[in-house]
Amino acid sequence: MKMNITEYTIDSPRVPGAFDGFTIAHVTDLHNRDFGNELVSRVAATCPDVIVITGDMIHKENQSAAAEKFAMGAVQIAPVYYVPGNHEKVLRGYPAFAHYLRDIGVRVLANEFAQIVRGEDSIAILGMNDPTFFEKGKTDFITELNRQCAMIAEQGIPYTVLLSHRPELFERYSEAGADLSLCGHTHGGHVRLPLIGAFYAPNQGLFPKYSDGKFEKNGKYMVISRGLGKSSWVPRMCNPPEVCVEKLRRTEANKEAAESN
Repeated sequence: MKMNITEYTIDSPRVPGAFDGFTIAHVTDLHNRDFGNELVSRVAATCPDVIVITGDMIHKENQSAAAEKFAMGAVQIAPVYYVPGNHEKVLRGYPAFAHYLRDIGVRVLANEFAQIVRGEDSIAILGMNDPTFFEKGKTDFITELNRQCAMIAEQGIPYTVLLSHRPELFERYSEAGADLSLCGHTHGGHVRLPLIGAFYAPNQGLFPKYSDGKFEKNGKYMVISRGLGKSSWVPRMCNPPEVCVEKLRRTEANKEAAESN
């Protein structure tokens, strides 16, 4: 199946002026699938300011060649930020893979944020480990998410991009203060039915609420990419691999308020 590049515009008065037009290439759920040179070429063609990877890059033990190849190509294009998904958690080889990423220049964000500065403006890229990395799962995950967002607010950074593998916690992301949450995990439902859409997503079940696309809640946004690979023997059906591109746009506060009424 042909790879899709899906573009989204994220409008907000909170986007700092220097970041109007800031472009994010969003890659997720590769599961070590080898696209040859196509994936790097298609990402490069989007001219991103940063590349973000939202988990499940690797799939099985001792199988990381395709993921490493993509990462090596990606760092030649733009700064790369990565968070792990649930598959990385269960693989003994994940620490070595994360070490490789750091060695080649990928910023592995393990419950921490990076500040990107342009002139006098800045935004935060906050990366959270998958909840499976936490002792008490989602409870500890949410506690740490709130702590990180509070730290960003204390530093006066006006806009936060959250990288988190799972989309079903969107309400929590919004409440914590993430302006834009970028997620994967669902594979777009893996199997998509004509006129219906996603059939099933992990942690959501049949006909999931959050399978793919852009969502909004109280002026906060989430984009879910359908991702690139697969994690079972079931083939992707009516569901081509996808890379998302998110472009930040600064809007006037009074204009956005009028459009929401």
